[in-house]
Amino acid sequence: MVSEKSEPLFALDIGTRTVVGLTAIPRTKGLTIKAVEILEHQTRSMLDGQIHDIPRVAELIRRLKARLEKKVGPLRDVAVAAAGRALKTCRGKAVRAVNGSRLEADAVRGLELEALEQARRELAGDEESAGRYHCVGYSVVEYKLDGTTIGNLLGQRGQEASAEVIGTFLPKVVVESLAAALEAADLQMRALTLEPIAAIHALIPASMRKLNLALVDVGAGTSDIALTAEGTVVAYGMVPSAGDEITEALAETWLLDFDTAETAKRNWRDAEIRFTDVLGHSRKVPGPEFVQSMAPAVDGLSELIAREILSLNGRPPAAVLLIGGGSLTPGLPESLARKLGLPQDRVAVRSVDHVAGFARIPPRLKGPDGVTPLGIALAALEHPVQTATVRVGSAEVHLFDFRDLTIGDALIQAGIHIRSLFGRPGAALTVTIGGERRVVPGSPGSGPEIRLNGSPATLDSPVTSGDHIEVRPGQNGKDARCRIEDLIPPLQSLSVYVNGVSQPVPPRVFMNGHRVKPDTQVVDRAMIEAYIPEQLRDVLEDVGRPEAFSQREIHFTWNGSSVQYVHPNWIVTLNGVAAEPGTVVAAGDRIEIVEAPPPVLADWLVTNPERSPGRPALTVTVNGQLVRLDGEDYRAFRCNGRPADPGTPLQDGDDWVEVWDEQVGEWIISDLFRVIDPEGLRPADARSFHVEVNGAEATFTTPLHTGDNVRLYWR
Repeated sequence: MVSEKSEPLFALDIGTRTVVGLTAIPRTKGLTIKAVEILEHQTRSMLDGQIHDIPRVAELIRRLKARLEKKVGPLRDVAVAAAGRALKTCRGKAVRAVNGSRLEADAVRGLELEALEQARRELAGDEESAGRYHCVGYSVVEYKLDGTTIGNLLGQRGQEASAEVIGTFLPKVVVESLAAALEAADLQMRALTLEPIAAIHALIPASMRKLNLALVDVGAGTSDIALTAEGTVVAYGMVPSAGDEITEALAETWLLDFDTAETAKRNWRDAEIRFTDVLGHSRKVPGPEFVQSMAPAVDGLSELIAREILSLNGRPPAAVLLIGGGSLTPGLPESLARKLGLPQDRVAVRSVDHVAGFARIPPRLKGPDGVTPLGIALAALEHPVQTATVRVGSAEVHLFDFRDLTIGDALIQAGIHIRSLFGRPGAALTVTIGGERRVVPGSPGSGPEIRLNGSPATLDSPVTSGDHIEVRPGQNGKDARCRIEDLIPPLQSLSVYVNGVSQPVPPRVFMNGHRVKPDTQVVDRAMIEAYIPEQLRDVLEDVGRPEAFSQREIHFTWNGSSVQYVHPNWIVTLNGVAAEPGTVVAAGDRIEIVEAPPPVLADWLVTNPERSPGRPALTVTVNGQLVRLDGEDYRAFRCNGRPADPGTPLQDGDDWVEVWDEQVGEWIISDLFRVIDPEGLRPADARSFHVEVNGAEATFTTPLHTGDNVRLYWR
């Protein structure tokens, strides 16, 4: 801070069109302005706030300095501001896997700084050039957790977190060209600020900076924007359109050269605007009509400004303060309020009448275009931006404290990748249990160990010139490890009786199709199934009787053809009923397993009915009633050349032959007596039995065919 005994405070506002210089003496009740000088550039040595011709700008500064020195004496130190239009904004995004770890404050701050680092690299075009930019502020645009937007990451758990920020950067060349021009004019930069910060110092006291306000400096070629919130400046922006666009629109509407249009624009309050167009016609236009002709251009300018404010802020601010010569454009506050959806009284032009901290303000500085030079003087007195030099490890890092500097700022400026400081979380295990996807997180990686001048610190710890920062990267987390039994709910064993003995049936556990024990370590992307067996085949396997449904094959020949027969080795019953492998078992069921008898030919014939032809069934009418005789086998068998029957055992290699009995090949009348008792038809006085087939007399050996009509009677 400048004391009352020091030389006058010299503030210099180097603009695109003019250079404004003032000297002031600090007093108890504020600054007293002693002298003011304003000079215009004769050439385009300044473009958009950037010095393009250092010798010409230095010469203009030298002339302005000489005029002031005639009034106040020698001047050596000066306070200046870098133009807001020189600021660059860029978005950056950082994504980090957190694998279920809880996000602590340092991790969230690290994610923001990582996104800011990415924005600076994006702006520079490559990593090597990123150091050419100083970060002067940033704001968070959006947090996401597992792809879903979230208000605050602190304390949250998830698999993946991301942060998107919009950062504002000042190219080093801007500061370096300012210093070079001052040095050429025999001046030393004593204090540096940014034009938006200077204006905020002048118009927005610290007590108001908690509010979300937008300050818009509408100049000739650009409109510079600064946003405040939470007690500080959070974002800067610029629109490459301002007062000159209004002038050019008037020139086109009324056929005027630029200077004439500019003069007419400044006289918009007159009842009648007089000018001569490029065709030499003298015109007199009523003031309201002239103002109305500006409306489309004003609407276009307010649209661009509103769009930039919303992009930087994410929503309309609480209020908008307009400064700069272009802010006097008629209709601009009202149009901007409409574009932002704000009440008209929330967008207002601010002039130096609202600047506190000066005993008296000269008429030459009154108006909204005087805010910035006055703000530069106040910023130099209250919060001059100085260069801070800190050591990060063994390297020196130079920082401009446009805002409160932190260890995070120093690490970024030192070219340290913030991501590399945080240990990565251990790899997670992704498993599917019973069709449901589960994630088992690894242990979280640790954050960096940071020491500031030997004491523990965090990324948010403030730093000042001369500080020494030491950083040790965090450790990676351990990969996830667990057993299957840690992931599945407890399963009760099934208990059954096998041949009268109680047997427990444990749960079945499979991983990737292979049966494993419950204490088996889980592998990544495992497919896990766990269940109590219900089918009889599984139960018998688990109680040590997997052979209960085993079978053996017997190969033999049948009438010269090779055949095989599969015969069970055991007979299995469940609760006294023959059971199949897929039969469902319940707790307490009784299972009996007995050895099956040796196979015989009849077993094979039963399973192969197509190999058992016999006499077909017969249906005839007897005495007016239908009678059915079931079919029957009429074969004999030989095994290995010897007589055999259906009870003969089957053995591997046997040679079986069917032998047909032709004499029992047809149905005859006597076969009916199997189902009809002739004596039951006999009257008491009858003596002889008679048979007719289809009306013809027949004997007991007369053949029968399906559909025959038989009559049996006594005489």
